[in-house]
Amino acid sequence: MVQFCFSTMVRAGIVMAAGAVMAAGTAQSQQRQHAPHKVDVAQMVACKYDVPTFNDYAMALGASGEGAAALGLTRIEDTPNPFMHEYQLAAPIDVLGWRTQRVALVSGALLAVLDQVKPQDVAQRLGIEEALRDDDFKYMAMRVAHHTQEKVGSNTLNTVISHEVSTVITNPGQVLVGCSYRVNTY
Repeated sequence: MVQFCFSTMVRAGIVMAAGAVMAAGTAQSQQRQHAPHKVDVAQMVACKYDVPTFNDYAMALGASGEGAAALGLTRIEDTPNPFMHEYQLAAPIDVLGWRTQRVALVSGALLAVLDQVKPQDVAQRLGIEEALRDDDFKYMAMRVAHHTQEKVGSNTLNTVISHEVSTVITNPGQVLVGCSYRVNTY
């Protein structure tokens, strides 16, 4: 089984490590878009939206991609990774200087699919200096773009929006780069 997403424990550790930087006020502000069909995919991939916008967009796509056409996407069938839903965009987007017409929706993240680039080059353009894992099997790197904690009753809502760069063995020669939108409670 191929696991793409960072574990909750790894994420929590990274968020805690990034906490001092975020507390210093370097987090980006996120924008809200109430109409999923008006979402700019390039901006979603670049971590410019908030978690509710991402959730609305993912819900509009639907579990099987039945809402893709209304969002200007075409579902790519028969992809090799059952944990990743891939879509063709109606028009190409620019991602860090590379162009693509393909995106993937993966457990809380929208990722652009780039062909024939090195993940280290992509991470460098995002300002990610250290990968979580970097070997012949898998590359993963992330940088927190936005982090907040809010006390709600006896729980704490932990919102983390992060830039992510990854490879998966099911998609050789491709790099996934985009944004993860997460809210956890503890």
